[in-house]
Amino acid sequence: MGGSMQKDPDYEYEPWYKYGVAFLYFEMALALGVCIYSLYMAFSGKGGFPGKH
Repeated sequence: MGGSMQKDPDYEYEPWYKYGVAFLYFEMALALGVCIYSLYMAFSGKGGFPGKH
């Protein structure tokens, strides 16, 4: 199948693979945090154009 990875239980990942996955999860959590903070600022009326208070 083109582009799909076969599930092979004997496949060994590179040593850095777990750190790459951990970094991606960290990045996803950070992006969610920024989105939640941005929505909070927008809906609470504290957001707006920078420098315009």
